[in-house]
Amino acid sequence: MMEPISTVTTAWTIAKAAGEISKKLFDLGKSIKDREIRQQIDEIVDKLRDLKQSASDLEDENRDLREKLRFSADNYEFRNPFWYDRANPTQPLCAKCFANKTLAPMGEPGQGCSREYRRCLVCSALIEVAFVMR
Repeated sequence: MMEPISTVTTAWTIAKAAGEISKKLFDLGKSIKDREIRQQIDEIVDKLRDLKQSASDLEDENRDLREKLRFSADNYEFRNPFWYDRANPTQPLCAKCFANKTLAPMGEPGQGCSREYRRCLVCSALIEVAFVMR
């Protein structure tokens, strides 16, 4: 599932803007002689740094949530012995890799193994399929 570009880039844009503002304020603070104003600028820079970290944390959380949604049962179905993406119901997926949150296609019967088996193209697990093909 792809997120809209605006959703994916919002946290990055916030973090980048906070970084640029922090740098400008830091540079400005170096040229100011008034101690009280410099202290206020340093406080603003610290708050911007916190905002930048919060944006980064939100981006990580958003990524984790998207990954959990990606493997929801609504998107996949299990037909023994493989998982299938409902969007591509003819391509079997390796159950072992799927359990590890990896979408791994199975090769064709006999591809890199005997024709009674299919080999995972990622982990190389062999699954007997002769009983399915009869």
